[in-house]
Amino acid sequence: MKFICFGEILFDIFKDSARIGGAPLNVAAHFQKLGATGTIVSAVGDDELGRSALDAVKKFGIGTDHIHISEFPTGKAEVFLVDGIADYAFNEPCAWDDIKISDELKGPFDVLCYGTLAQRSEQNRKALCRIWNTLDVPVRFFDVNIRKNFYSKKIIDQGLRHATVLKINDDEIHVIANAVDIGKKSFDETIAELFCRYPLDIILVTLGKKGSVCCTKDGKIFRQDCKDITVVDTVGAGDSLSAGFLYMILKGAPLQKALAFGSVLADYVCAHQGAIPEYDEELLNKFKEFGI
Repeated sequence: MKFICFGEILFDIFKDSARIGGAPLNVAAHFQKLGATGTIVSAVGDDELGRSALDAVKKFGIGTDHIHISEFPTGKAEVFLVDGIADYAFNEPCAWDDIKISDELKGPFDVLCYGTLAQRSEQNRKALCRIWNTLDVPVRFFDVNIRKNFYSKKIIDQGLRHATVLKINDDEIHVIANAVDIGKKSFDETIAELFCRYPLDIILVTLGKKGSVCCTKDGKIFRQDCKDITVVDTVGAGDSLSAGFLYMILKGAPLQKALAFGSVLADYVCAHQGAIPEYDEELLNKFKEFGI
């Protein structure tokens, strides 16, 4: 399985530490840990954090050929935790606002992952559009991942038009509905309307402590509850669920099994600090139950 992730590489700045992150990198790192290979299209600064970021990406085993070295500083996100739930403050402009696409970027890839945050710059929107138009990727994963006001109706609409799999949380579904003028409808009606308007095969909805739901365009619904765990922080939890879910469906797993596997990985991340913790033996043993 070969992946390509587009978007931000940054450092999550906690009260007493800094950890490499950014949703596209989090997904890529978990893909790599699970056994996939691929690359991330991003940018870092010509500074100490940028060099640390490149070292970290290399240690994950992710390709760095398409990480641009920018004149802007490496991205940072100050993390505020309230009862374990994360909120973020981003520096701007920063390196990941300055992504450039190389002529050497060529497939094949099995899955493309992208979101909204990195599209806050016009340059990045054009870069992502170039990827959409030049790479024929069968699974195109759009994690809306709303952050502050770094999105627009056009960004969301274009992201949906190029996606086969959409991931949103229970708050973002209302943002999406407003952005594409669906209006105030029920959860089921909104999901049905999204399938009607866009080339989506799957919509994955995370529900916080209530678990997650996977909906298909032919009307099937799969649900997964969360385990009762002690939450350390939620940074990167959704990204790990995304990686686990996508990895399994690309291996041909049934959707319920893929959702359960993603949930196992997300629960593990929630129980540890940072978005990309080391996998321990207990987790690896759980993977064996899924044939990993």
